Amino acid sequence: MTTADASVDALNHSYLLVGLVTAGAGCLFLWSDPRSQTSRAQALCLVLIGLRLVVVPFEVALRPLGAALAGSLLEALAILAGIEWARRVGMTAAGRLRGAVHVLFRTAQGLVVVYGVMQLGYFTLAPQAALRDADRLIAVSGLEWALLAPVLGTAVLLSGLAILLLLFVRTDPAESIRLRALMFAAPFLLAGLVIGRQWVPTVLVIGLMIFMAGTVRYLIVQARRAQSMSQFLPPEVARLVKLRGLAHVLRQDKREISVVVCDLRGFTAYARRCESAAVVGLLERYYAAVGAVAQRYGGTVKDHAGDGVLILVGAPVPYQDHALRAARLALALVARVQALLGDIDAALGIGAGVAAGEVTVGAIQGSGRLEYVAVGTPVNLAARLCQRAAAGEVLADEAVCRAVAGVLSVAPRTGEPLKGFDAPVPVGALALPG
Repeated sequence: MTTADASVDALNHSYLLVGLVTAGAGCLFLWSDPRSQTSRAQALCLVLIGLRLVVVPFEVALRPLGAALAGSLLEALAILAGIEWARRVGMTAAGRLRGAVHVLFRTAQGLVVVYGVMQLGYFTLAPQAALRDADRLIAVSGLEWALLAPVLGTAVLLSGLAILLLLFVRTDPAESIRLRALMFAAPFLLAGLVIGRQWVPTVLVIGLMIFMAGTVRYLIVQARRAQSMSQFLPPEVARLVKLRGLAHVLRQDKREISVVVCDLRGFTAYARRCESAAVVGLLERYYAAVGAVAQRYGGTVKDHAGDGVLILVGAPVPYQDHALRAARLALALVARVQALLGDIDAALGIGAGVAAGEVTVGAIQGSGRLEYVAVGTPVNLAARLCQRAAAGEVLADEAVCRAVAGVLSVAPRTGEPLKGFDAPVPVGALALPG
């Protein structure tokens, strides 16, 4: 093998390696962020660039017209996908410039389609000129510059103008990171269309490293967003999402759990006569106390609705002794909040209801968002018992009373007529043993 042959082989291996890494990076980014339309377009762009590079050694070795045509088609498709990615980022922009940006990107895509058709015509009408191997820094001929450069150059110019506009309007900050990376990477990526093939791997690696650095930074920002959003989830739900994945937490199933519902007595009157800042301060301290007690007994704070709080015990984390945990949670909660309220306003109080039984838990989707829910009679019953409970009182249904008998003090009540229940419901008032 001559030195020239060895150099050609080394260059072909460089194309294959860079192409496979680029296509693999596209697949990896798609796997990392599959639900994002912008990420899907970006991943497609990278895969097409990678396939284009993989085709190059076959063009050189066999010099078939089909391989060259495929390479040109992949070039045009990669540019189209790249512009489509930027266009989808533009759809997140706010303000009147959004329409102008959309038109610029669509016009650029139309010009790229024209460029691709002209490439096919060039290969068809002048195959010998199109298939030559120019061993110099600039590989394109004067004819190619005259025919193809104005069309592709205009497309690039319009896309660049649209990207510049996006940098000056309000868009998704994470997407802006990728846009800036594309601006710095584009000259290197586009240079691969015109320079000699011996320079292409080096130039493309530089452009792709800049491009991928922006994408990695984007994924880091998205991960931090997810981490920040976890503080809006119940701690147990956030922990399960982290350990077992979102699919596990969102799966709907039936299970035995206990439900605790509590709300404040005298809150409406307090809110009417006090400043809003004082009301918000009360709710903050109240929610903090509820959250601390719930966490101690393994409860998941499901909902805050004004002064009402819904707590699940046994979902998403299952507990065999969920009824006992829920009863103790309710008693500790009432005791702690009663003490807290006594320091604020003597007219305030708290009552709680506890019920146990089978419910369906999991996620449902509506209005473009997912909500973790528990649906079943125990949820409604706990809410009704809470309404009946006096300040400082915890009322429990029959299932909870049976589960805590001998451990906690239960004072049976006559059957309570509750809204939504045909017959009076057996109820007991819970207390710690004397």
